[in-house]
Amino acid sequence: MALPRDLSTTTEADIRSLVDEQATEGAYLDLKRDLPGRDAGARHEFLADVSAFANSAGGDLVYGLDEDGEGRAARIVPQEGNPDQETRRLQDMLMNGVQPRLPGVQIQPVNVDGGFVLVVRAPQSWAGPHRVNSNQHFFIRENGRKRQLDVPEIRGLFLRSERQAESVRNFRTERLGKLMAGEAPHRLVPGALLVGHFVPTQAALGLVQVDPIPYMLDRMLPVLGITIPGSRVNADGALAVRNPRPEGTHGYSLLFRSGYFETVKVLTYGQNERAPLGSIAYEEHFIGLLDRLRAEYQHLGVGLEMTCMVSIIDANHVELGLERWRYNMDDHQGYFDRSTLVLPDILLPAEQPAAQALRPVFDLVWQSAGLMRSFNYTDAGEWAPDGRR
Repeated sequence: MALPRDLSTTTEADIRSLVDEQATEGAYLDLKRDLPGRDAGARHEFLADVSAFANSAGGDLVYGLDEDGEGRAARIVPQEGNPDQETRRLQDMLMNGVQPRLPGVQIQPVNVDGGFVLVVRAPQSWAGPHRVNSNQHFFIRENGRKRQLDVPEIRGLFLRSERQAESVRNFRTERLGKLMAGEAPHRLVPGALLVGHFVPTQAALGLVQVDPIPYMLDRMLPVLGITIPGSRVNADGALAVRNPRPEGTHGYSLLFRSGYFETVKVLTYGQNERAPLGSIAYEEHFIGLLDRLRAEYQHLGVGLEMTCMVSIIDANHVELGLERWRYNMDDHQGYFDRSTLVLPDILLPAEQPAAQALRPVFDLVWQSAGLMRSFNYTDAGEWAPDGRR
């Protein structure tokens, strides 16, 4: 008996099934009678358990299930207190207790018998290996238990992580190369290209397989600025084309069978002109797209943590749309100084609202145009453009 793929749908019946079927601790499951305490030893044990799963093949820790001495789920021990507060406490421990930060960890409380059970799901990580800050040690999950890694094993994990990260970078490089060569999945009208790539952590690990057929029927894919019904299917996956015409389209989105996502918008310009990249509009469109994309991944049972990579092809013909007099800009500011702008990848935490998660992405775009940061955020970090700051 395994817990649901979409952890947020876990119910009391799922927890009871673990006991009824005597689910056994192993490579992917660890049972804990009580929540981690607040002392240093309990904190270290929790971080070692979670990082061991992340450094291995991933798995679930279930707090509130007692085992029978042989690793089999025996009974539910409902936890007392406030489940939301306990969730935040464990999230804070993970935020500050492991390096590098663990990607994709989910914590889900489930109400049972007047109390709650807490499930911590740690997927296999492609950003590791991860070490526990309290003693700088690395752990893995093996034969149903965690153990400390030796130096050769640590080296092997670093190599595995680098290969996975390289796979994501290679995907982006390949896709940008096709676009620059005019090999988009649909003919594009002439212009500069604003390109967004989104890669869920689970997809980077090869754990996602998307069936594109439902997108021909009733599922809709987001494109920058709009949502388009009636997607097409091709060898890559599901393709949504924006206002297709014989002369070309102004944009599209492509959901790959692997779970990777690509969205492209054409920024048109005339002779001796620059294409405007609306400093408010493009941010608003990316925020809306991420909200809708998260909803789609949730429907597919895919974790919501993802990496975002933004690029602009023919960027030296693009201008960041600003009232230059308002910001007292120098002559070079507001323009991009290269033909192909490839911004660093940014991890978008699942728990952050879209506008907050995307702020580092937007800051990079503005900095690439010679400005300090996106001016559409308040000092408190709220997205409040167009005079609402």
